[in-house]
Amino acid sequence: MKKTDYFLTDDEAKIAFFSWLPEEEPIAVLQISHGMMEYAERYEDFAEFLNKNRIAVYANDHRGHGKTAGSVENLGYFAPKNGWIKVVTDMRMLTGIIRKDYPKLPVILLGHSMGSFLARTYITLYDDINGVILSGTAAYPKTLVAASRAMAFIQKLSHNEKGPSHFLHKMAFDSFDKLFEDGESAWLSRDKKVVKRYIQDPYCGFVCSLSMYADLFFGLNYISRKEHNQWIRFTLPVYIISGSEDPLGDHGKGPKKIGQMYRKHQLEEVTVNIVENARHEILNETNRQVVYDDLLEWITYHI
Repeated sequence: MKKTDYFLTDDEAKIAFFSWLPEEEPIAVLQISHGMMEYAERYEDFAEFLNKNRIAVYANDHRGHGKTAGSVENLGYFAPKNGWIKVVTDMRMLTGIIRKDYPKLPVILLGHSMGSFLARTYITLYDDINGVILSGTAAYPKTLVAASRAMAFIQKLSHNEKGPSHFLHKMAFDSFDKLFEDGESAWLSRDKKVVKRYIQDPYCGFVCSLSMYADLFFGLNYISRKEHNQWIRFTLPVYIISGSEDPLGDHGKGPKKIGQMYRKHQLEEVTVNIVENARHEILNETNRQVVYDDLLEWITYHI
């Protein structure tokens, strides 16, 4: 059973969220943090699969995305100030709603792509979940992140920060399409139906604002810093899953680096799974049922 609702933040942003609830009493809750240029309802098939296994699923549309944006004109913009942290705080508010609905159940946080960067920020700030799954995550050199932040700052001097940044969009994604012969956005999945729906969906693949890119680069810098990651609870189970053909994750190298980083910070249980031949959207791949079963096994073990 799917429900749609909204909550209001301290800065009066109206955040849309969704819950998929099993027919039987749930044994756990999965909270999803979706990626950049998409929205929470794209995870409905996975949510329904988990419902069949007595796991409830909650997910919000981040600011500037989906029903939280409200219209295509509002896509791709977080907030006037501190956008990255505000989006993470929104996720914390959703966790609070989940805890109110199911105070005794374990909560697992799954973040995909940009959502994985948000989840990685979340676990440095809050200690209120029972496990984290990072899908399609990446590791970027500090020099590249610093250069990107400087570029965004320079662009802000002469451009409207709420307007779409075609330059940064091309810088971030154009090289990915060139790696595959399947056509536009083929780097997302080998499933051509998934890619076609993505391309045809006005709420997917949009060009984000200069402000949002600046927020993203802030987040990437934040999660790369040792002094932030040292606050993660060392008993927090972390599961990192990515495709071997995901260019965002440098074909598996990035997720492995993140796993190594967490182990260096003394996290006791870090698992990295690189799925052969899969691309960026691991939950929308041609072998997604194998991925579904694998994630279900990990979640069930940790509850």
